[in-house]
Amino acid sequence: MAVTVINAQTVNVHFKNGQVINYSSDNVDYVDFSAKKPDPTLTPGEVVDLGLSVYWASCNLGASKPEETGDYYAWGETAPKEKYTKDNYTYYNSSTTEYIDIGSEISGTEYDAAHINLGGGWRMPTKVEMQELINRCTWEWIQINGVNGYQVTGPSGKSIFLPAAGSYSSFQLNENESLYYWSGTKASSNDNAWILYGTSTNKITTTNRVFGGFTIRPVTTNPNDTGGQTDHSQDHLVTDKISARFTGGAYSMVNNTIQAGSQLNWQFVNNSTESVQLTKIQLINGVNGAIGNNMLSESVTVVAGETRGYTTTISSGGIQEPKIRFTYRYNNADYIVEATMNI
Repeated sequence: MAVTVINAQTVNVHFKNGQVINYSSDNVDYVDFSAKKPDPTLTPGEVVDLGLSVYWASCNLGASKPEETGDYYAWGETAPKEKYTKDNYTYYNSSTTEYIDIGSEISGTEYDAAHINLGGGWRMPTKVEMQELINRCTWEWIQINGVNGYQVTGPSGKSIFLPAAGSYSSFQLNENESLYYWSGTKASSNDNAWILYGTSTNKITTTNRVFGGFTIRPVTTNPNDTGGQTDHSQDHLVTDKISARFTGGAYSMVNNTIQAGSQLNWQFVNNSTESVQLTKIQLINGVNGAIGNNMLSESVTVVAGETRGYTTTISSGGIQEPKIRFTYRYNNADYIVEATMNI
């Protein structure tokens, strides 16, 4: 019987970038050219399990890469546009000068751009889910392909990148310096909704005008979440029952800008059943999001049912549409409540 001797051969793998990798046929079991079956939930980008109550998309809505800004939307609108103003906002009635109420939580509804454009279980994150992203993840300001933003690493060790996509105001786009991401949660009035706002030095949940053009980072259901990792029910209870109020004061406004020497009166109200630690009181420029210094010299315990009043004096003018921000600590997590001046 004749024996055929076959000399060892080489398997050469040629890549599109010109790279060639050689493998000895002695070490190759088989070559499989079959494609991996696509997961229908990975459109666009990928689902990332950060170890939180929901999965986060790897890209912004309308983007195909993590560093791309994607599309911009006004709150409750499901298509991008060229100009973002109050007058062209779908849910503003210029005849009555009133905003149309589309609900206090639009995540997963017909007003949710992520849900409408992606379908399936994709939706906008809620304010609580955004706060969880801040509280339970590690944030690092980095740059990817020339784009600034935050690398957000969850308890699972996996990460997402949130590019500093900026925001659209009328025709002007300001990007690569700050983040403005819509949540599906409305604030206390019809003209404001909660957003995730961040710069290289800070990241918070705050509120902004609903007609602004901001980006959206979709989320979807975490099938492994049993509610045991984070007790959102108690967090939600405390958030609902703690509020801030503007109660007046001796102040002067010129062209919607508060003047130096103005005195503003505020209240911090704890109607929950638990004590909280009030750690910061700050003024915010409602137009550009600039945050002032902490006016509280030390933390204060605010017991259940207590209301505390404060008076702040504006040392220098120039603050537009001022807001007061109270930061309080409860259950080893920081929360923020704000009040807007009614002027």
